[in-house]
Amino acid sequence: MLTGATSLDLVLQELSSSLSEVEDLLQRFLEDRHNGGLLQQAIEGLQQLRGTLTLIELRGAGLLLDEMIALATDIPEHDAEQHNDALSVLCDSLFELERFLEFTRSNGYEMPELLLPVSNRLRQLRGGLAPLGEDCFYALNAQYLGRKPWQGKEVSLDARSMARLRQMYQVGLLTLLRDDNARAAAPLMRRALQRWMDALPQTAANLCWVTDAALDAAEQSLLVLTPERKRLFARIDRQIKPFLKSADAAADIDPGLMRHLLFLTAVAEAGSDAVDAVRSAYSLPDPGFNDTQLQDAFERLRGPGVEVMRSLADALREEMTAVKDLLDLLARNAAGDIDQSQETLRNALTRLGKTFDMLQMPRESDGLRAAADQVALWSSENVPQGLDQVADAVLQAETSVDSMDKSQGYATPHTETDDSQEPVELKEARIVLYEESQAGLALAKRAVTAYLESGNDSMHLMNVPGSLETVRGGLVFLGMTRAAGIIQQASNYIQQKMLEQKQVPDAQQLDVLADALTSIEFYLESAQHSSATAADVLAMAADGLAQLGYPITEE
Repeated sequence: MLTGATSLDLVLQELSSSLSEVEDLLQRFLEDRHNGGLLQQAIEGLQQLRGTLTLIELRGAGLLLDEMIALATDIPEHDAEQHNDALSVLCDSLFELERFLEFTRSNGYEMPELLLPVSNRLRQLRGGLAPLGEDCFYALNAQYLGRKPWQGKEVSLDARSMARLRQMYQVGLLTLLRDDNARAAAPLMRRALQRWMDALPQTAANLCWVTDAALDAAEQSLLVLTPERKRLFARIDRQIKPFLKSADAAADIDPGLMRHLLFLTAVAEAGSDAVDAVRSAYSLPDPGFNDTQLQDAFERLRGPGVEVMRSLADALREEMTAVKDLLDLLARNAAGDIDQSQETLRNALTRLGKTFDMLQMPRESDGLRAAADQVALWSSENVPQGLDQVADAVLQAETSVDSMDKSQGYATPHTETDDSQEPVELKEARIVLYEESQAGLALAKRAVTAYLESGNDSMHLMNVPGSLETVRGGLVFLGMTRAAGIIQQASNYIQQKMLEQKQVPDAQQLDVLADALTSIEFYLESAQHSSATAADVLAMAADGLAQLGYPITEE
């Protein structure tokens, strides 16, 4: 990979020239569809480019050119009127390839994954070809896919529980697909996966284990959930479905799906115990970057090109040089007409501030505007007194321009969220209630876990009914009466069955109780993000409590 990037520096100029020639041939063919020789020359030019890039071992560029040649070869030379889309995408691909080569040269290493989206667009136009996954270039040994490191507890679940767990996974998945809210959806999906890990055959349980790790990374914001990755989690549901009908199902696990999930765990940033466990069990090789770096590279590739940013940086340097010269004259009282020089300097600083604001560089923009305001206060007697502040602002901007030139000018856009129109006090009260309710549910779940681990010591449950009653009161205040009813029935079950009657529930009953509490926890989290799955998740929690003998009465 490093060899390709370093060798690129020697041939980039020739490659750029060849790319321009091929693009010119395609444009001429668009204007003269009966001249098939132009298309043939373009194909030959693409083949020469592929040979050069293959020689210097740029894998992503080589794959893209393979797809471009295949698509261009499929276009009829004398009947190309119906292939405008294909010709347009070929021209766009040439542009993106040139940007990729500039990016690779600038960074000193290749990230072939950056060219997969455009390669897949070409494959789509060829028809009938499956898109390449983002793990296409990941060096994972095939023998690792056969490993089955997860060893479950072999718990038996009835058909009703299996169906409810699948519904739990689907509710979380629906939130994930609609709202981009992994923090709300992942706990519910992971709960279902963790129950399946102990109840399904080893092959399916192992898939659930790896999926759980990928969702853990998404929940902790270590992975960006692109549309392709969301569809990946939807495929999990279809893979698990045959096993839910019969524990002895002979369904096979898609190795491509497993490979993609392992790639996601490999690129997730460090910090997740579940991800680290999967990495260790499968001896996953380091891809050389994490997901944050990959998404950052995609954004940089979509931004202005190197030549554009170099021209902009040169223009900014020229203007700042003129500003510095004028500052020097003012500092030495050699500017002639002080008032005119002061006005010229103020206008130049204001103009530069607007330019940096357009480039989404607020620190430099604010500094230059403050300097312009300082210049407006100057007079012939006190010019030197405010000179340092202005000079510092100009030097800071100049340093940022140098950095922008080297990094192709990429800056992360600043987004602002719209505040609701409700009073601040009410909004704060809602936030406090959500947080307290979530804390109360978390406390109850920990108490149930401690009860189980201590050999059914009921002392761990003494405070749970009170905590759940507090949560119920908060839900009533928030207008979530059905959720409050579910919490009340869960509290009644713990108080009456487990504390007063001293009954020891079996493992399945405790799991049903934990599922109900997890469902309400998910409901609270998703309600803050306007999720549309509230009715489903509440119905699922109510079904679980009904199974325990505490049905929810409709008001």
